[in-house]
Amino acid sequence: MNNWVLLSAYSQKYKALMLVSALEEKGIECKIIDKIDSAFNFLGKVEVYVRQENVVRALYEKGNIEL
Repeated sequence: MNNWVLLSAYSQKYKALMLVSALEEKGIECKIIDKIDSAFNFLGKVEVYVRQENVVRALYEKGNIEL
């Protein structure tokens, strides 16, 4: 994961999924890493990563999405 950058982290998984869906519609490749504890759902975050070369585009698109 050398060329992947953390774009955002959310406590609610649905927000991360909405962001990924919107970014993928724009042709930006994303990865989700779910770090929420399975026993204690209030612990941890869902992280959204994008390729380093797409960070600026992804930040712009993220700013246009209402989460």
